[in-house]
Amino acid sequence: MNTNFEILETLALKNGHWQNWPLHWARLQITAQHFRYPLMQMQLESDMGRLAQSHARGDWRVRLALQVSGAVIITAEPLLPTPQPVQLQLARQPLANAVAQSDAVRFKTSVRAQYDVFRPRSDAVFDMVLYNESGEITECTRGNIAMQLDGRWVTPPLSCGLLPGVGRALALSRSELTEQRVHVDDIERVTGWAFINSLRGWLDAQLVR
Repeated sequence: MNTNFEILETLALKNGHWQNWPLHWARLQITAQHFRYPLMQMQLESDMGRLAQSHARGDWRVRLALQVSGAVIITAEPLLPTPQPVQLQLARQPLANAVAQSDAVRFKTSVRAQYDVFRPRSDAVFDMVLYNESGEITECTRGNIAMQLDGRWVTPPLSCGLLPGVGRALALSRSELTEQRVHVDDIERVTGWAFINSLRGWLDAQLVR
């Protein structure tokens, strides 16, 4: 990856209160250190404070984009409710193992080509369920995945090749999920699906063929 990209965090601002900010900040620090991007905490939190004051009512989707210079571009747009269950669909082909284990997947950045090729072909499909060349389910293109298998809710371990999402981390910390490898061949045994990210939380889902 070259340096012509932004490091991203997308989070919710609800009635003037930031959702899950400590976890987003921790991930942002790790990513900035990995790519050697300067990160100015006081300036960022000052800018976020002003944004929270000007968006004190309602739910907002906020995008933080850290540039190689250290500047952070902050944008906000209304966060609309998501009707549930959302429709998911299995990807038509695997994600190459080399890509699944790359920085483009392990860190949240504006490098999205590896996900864009899996865009749903139907507007009715909320997101695609990805899997690697070993047949292991990994994540969706915009969030993590949870599956109910043998009476337990599970999510793939990071070693399968996926983004360490904040919503996923929260669910694991609350023992709502455990990590387990799930293969494409196991799909027939899955009795429940969910899409997870920090912005929208836990969304009940259905896998459509």
